[in-house]
Amino acid sequence: MARNIGADGRTVYRAVITKTYDNGRQWTSHEGPYTEPGPARARVSFWRNRMRRNGGTAEGHIEQAHTIWAPLDGKEQRPAERAAAAIRAQAYRDAAAQLRADADTAEAAVMAHYGNDIGKGAADMLRVAATDLDRRAAEIHPAPEEQQQ
Repeated sequence: MARNIGADGRTVYRAVITKTYDNGRQWTSHEGPYTEPGPARARVSFWRNRMRRNGGTAEGHIEQAHTIWAPLDGKEQRPAERAAAAIRAQAYRDAAAQLRADADTAEAAVMAHYGNDIGKGAADMLRVAATDLDRRAAEIHPAPEEQQQ
């Protein structure tokens, strides 16, 4: 079934369900990914109820992962190398986002304490570093919105 999973760089969830049939045979299945944990929990509940009605049992749990999508059409890297590059680039993007958040917090805190432009200068340096990290990430692996269709 085709679905739109737009969870680039975000957490996705899946249900891991172990079914025990009335003849004792066991089977483990994985359902997902989902962008929220609720649908995965619902699948565990569905299988518990269905298996109980049919004379078996089902147990399950929810797992999470962080997605990094990598194109498969490039010839310069093998799939494993592209995936590693995508993970590395996402780490740079995450660090840049954290630097920007820290810059906003630092600027407000220093301005409140000293009442001058020292906080703005320090925050500007953090923002420049964040921009540099974003540039490096784009060189390593394009962000999903940067990739060619």
